[in-house]
Amino acid sequence: MTFEVIELLSDEEGQPYLGKAEINLRTSNFDLIGDQANMSVPTSCRQIVYLKFPVGFKSASRIPDREQTAVVLTGSLRISANETQAIIAKPGEVFRLPKAKISEHTLEVVGDCPVTLMVMIA
Repeated sequence: MTFEVIELLSDEEGQPYLGKAEINLRTSNFDLIGDQANMSVPTSCRQIVYLKFPVGFKSASRIPDREQTAVVLTGSLRISANETQAIIAKPGEVFRLPKAKISEHTLEVVGDCPVTLMVMIA
């Protein structure tokens, strides 16, 4: 079983593009009533921060300086890797921004609802 996340990637020349990555899940040892739970391999996290972007927010182009995984809690967020490629992340979707040297991205609130994120920083 797998879980899919949006991921900012870089090609051989370091140009950014958006893709999807699969997180493998295995049966856990939690003995729950009913079906068994599934879980991934643990990922270390040093900090968790919550961000709220107002309606109309658009970030400057930036390069991730740390490994980050974010969960969209409210609103719709456009994640752009370049001028021609973007993905809209909605509540419940997960995206990952690996630490990079030259791979840039922008974030933009879409619609009339603020975006709230929970960001886990490695």
